[in-house]
This record gives sequence, C-alpha cells and structure tokens, in this order.
Amino acid sequence: MINGLDYVMEVMPVYISGDSEEATLASTVMIIRSSQSGQAFEDSLPLQNNLGFEHFVGVSNRHKALMSQAKKLAMLDQPLLIEGETGTGKEMLAKACHNRSNRASFPFLVLSCASMPDDVAETELFGHAPGSFNHEQGHKGIFEQANGGTVFLDEIGEMSPHLQIKLLRFLQDGTFRRVGEEHEVHVDVRVIASTRHKLADLAESGAFREDLFYRLNVLTLRIPPLRERTNDLGPLLDLFINKYTKQLGMAKPSIADELLDQLANYPWPGNMRQLDNMALRALTELQDEPLSIELFHLPQLENVVSTSTSINLDGSLDDIMKDYESQVLERLYQSFPSSRKLAKRLSVSHTSIANKLRDYGIRKN
Repeated sequence: MINGLDYVMEVMPVYISGDSEEATLASTVMIIRSSQSGQAFEDSLPLQNNLGFEHFVGVSNRHKALMSQAKKLAMLDQPLLIEGETGTGKEMLAKACHNRSNRASFPFLVLSCASMPDDVAETELFGHAPGSFNHEQGHKGIFEQANGGTVFLDEIGEMSPHLQIKLLRFLQDGTFRRVGEEHEVHVDVRVIASTRHKLADLAESGAFREDLFYRLNVLTLRIPPLRERTNDLGPLLDLFINKYTKQLGMAKPSIADELLDQLANYPWPGNMRQLDNMALRALTELQDEPLSIELFHLPQLENVVSTSTSINLDGSLDDIMKDYESQVLERLYQSFPSSRKLAKRLSVSHTSIANKLRDYGIRKN
C-alpha cells in the first residue's frame, strides 16, 4: 500500500547465458501498477449482483432499525412495499432482501412503472402470445422469466389503473394471462414494490386502488431521508470517497474539520444519490487538501447554512407560533423553491403551503 492505495508488483527475472551456457541472473524487471487499473470499482456500493446488507453503511438508530427489520422481512414470501424519497436506495434494499432470501439463486428482475407506456408495461410484465405485435414467436414476461425469484416494481404509485387490476389478481393466486392468450400461467414470484409517494394518500384520493394498497401494505419498509439521519453522513461520505479515490487513482484526502457539520445543515433533497454525485464532483475538483465545503457546490447552501431560526417570544402564543412557522418556511423554501416541492417535503397539501407562502410574503431569494 502506497499513500492509501493498493498496488500490485510484478517481478520478472532477466537471465543471460555465458560461454558455459549456464543461465546467470543479471537483473530483475519490476512493474508496479494500481490494483484497480482496468476494472471498475466493485467493493463499495454500486448495484452489483451480490449486493447484500453488508454494503449498507450507517451508524444512526434509524439506519440500524431499518436494517434489522429488512433482514427479518427478507425471508418472507409475501409482497414487500419499500417507501422512500428519490435517491434513498430503494432498489438496492430490494436487491439485498432478495439476496438474503431463499430465492437468491433465482432471477431478480426490475420494471419501472413510470418509464413506459401502459401497453408496453403490460407486455413486459405478462408477455404476449405468438403472433401478437407482428412477432411469430411468443414472449415471456418478467413474471415468467423470474419464476422462483423476485420482481421489483419501481414506483408502483405510477402504475396505471388497468395494470393495477391485473397485478392485484396476480398477487391473489400467482396466475395471469399473456397478452393475446386465453390459458393461464402460474408462477412462483415474490413481488417487491417501491414508491416515493405515500400510497395511503394516493389510495384515499382514488389515484391508487384501495384493494391493491391493502394487499401491498402488509410488509412495509420505510427508508428515512438523509436529512433525518445526519449521523450517517460521515460513514457515507467516507464510503464514497474510498470508492472514487480508487477509481481516480488518487490518494484519500483529509477532510476539513467543519465539513460534516456544514453538510448536515443541507437538506439533501436527492439523498444518498446526491451525496454520491457531489462527492465525485468534489474529488475531481480537489487541488489541495483538505476536502472543503466549497468543492461540493451544493445549491442554495449559503442560505441554508447562514440562516438561523430564532424564536421571538413577544406577543400571544398564536403570534409566536406564526413567527416561528414563517421562519421555518422561509428557510426551507430556498432549498425547495416551489410550493409543490415544499408541500411534499413537509407532507402537507399544496394548497396549504401556497396559502402560507402568500400570507407570509415568502419569495425565492
């Protein structure tokens, strides 16, 4: 190991032959190269096939409780619902649950419910009969391909009502029909679904079938956002730094004393994915140690760090609460600069936030 990086040394002896035709060792050629050269870094976090719970990093009580519950639910066959904001690692957690289960030797297949038209998604899930869509041969859908394994339905809250009905029937008895066929197919597949929304709210509003929600809402894992477990920032940052310093072939830099406190004051709307990307960007721009907050170029960070929320105790309780509420909204609005984004951050209605922003005269800085 040199300056924190692993290297491989290849030694090749050089022999010469004399008049006696006996080989004599004359010199040695030594080649030293990085052990990571020519291959992608696979030891830390990316979505590799053998991803397990040992790859999840965190020291907070929230993280430990999530891992403990996930390991218990991983062994069951009932549908599993994973809730969490964008960038929290829902697919990674689903993959880890699959790899810890008795289905680990069978396929783990993924379908994004928000990325394709309804008819295409139906074909991808259930397949189609021979002759359909001008194809002479039939096509096996994801459920058939994953027989014995796991199907991960990403952002199930975006699934169309038509597909929700077909999925509900499949969850009831494991049977379905290919598109264009009459006979039924039965498979043994565990369904893990994810959503960045609150399915209970979508079901209450009629945007998601209540019967399907109740079917999915038996086993549930909620991944807390990064801003709710800032104690994990240090281990996560260290993980990403180790990953990218090896990819970039550079020594691991020191970290400024105040960096973690400054990062903890940022709300991280993109969660771990944003921290991962910002760590890479910071390392590519690093000229001299230590690694400082300026290299992260976090949006609106100056407003978040410099704005302190103080409590004015003058007036009635109603006056005090309104003053404090306005300060909180003013501070968060700079990082979530629309009434819809802020409403989603605070888990309240868009109308309520829009009215409060108007009443308090809060605008973007």
